[in-house]
Amino acid sequence: MRLVLTILAIALVGIALGGLSATYTISRVSGVGAIEAGPWTAIPFSDTSDVDPYTVARSVIDGSVPLGATEGLSFSATSDSDGRELDLACEYVIEGSTPPARLWTLVSYQLSGNGSGGAGEPVTPAAGGISALYSGELLRFPDGTFRIDLAGRPRPGNWLAVTGKGPFRLTLRLYDTPITGNSGINALLMPSIRRGECLS
Repeated sequence: MRLVLTILAIALVGIALGGLSATYTISRVSGVGAIEAGPWTAIPFSDTSDVDPYTVARSVIDGSVPLGATEGLSFSATSDSDGRELDLACEYVIEGSTPPARLWTLVSYQLSGNGSGGAGEPVTPAAGGISALYSGELLRFPDGTFRIDLAGRPRPGNWLAVTGKGPFRLTLRLYDTPITGNSGINALLMPSIRRGECLS
């Protein structure tokens, strides 16, 4: 009887540790083949049969559909350029430029509460604003760069309006871009994300 209980205890500990390690990997590890450019991370071949199972699991938890290799590339950020977790209680400035693309979108998502770190619903926009931007309606500087203010209070220029509290994720989707493969991705210049004032 004691042997059966020992085997059962070992099996339960193994299952628990396996579940914890899988949850940690899904929520904290970028994925096999992930490319990082500043605070932004992309998985270039997340729609192919070569994708790792953790990336597939993350897509299932997020409820997201990866862009096809010929459609574009999706980048996400859960921290600012200084490595601090993005927080809806803070204001941010997103500035710089994106890699070449026919068009791109920038959307803010609440992080799901299931512990996966996955993106949930889009962030509720502040009154009079929107929580997603499209490259075709962006105001730019003469050199082609841009500045986006992510804040709950109205801002002049490009304003990504957010409300709420807690962590969130920014997703930048580049459509019809020549960088859908591995070539040149490591040298990409992506927009910086700088934290401003935070509500206490």
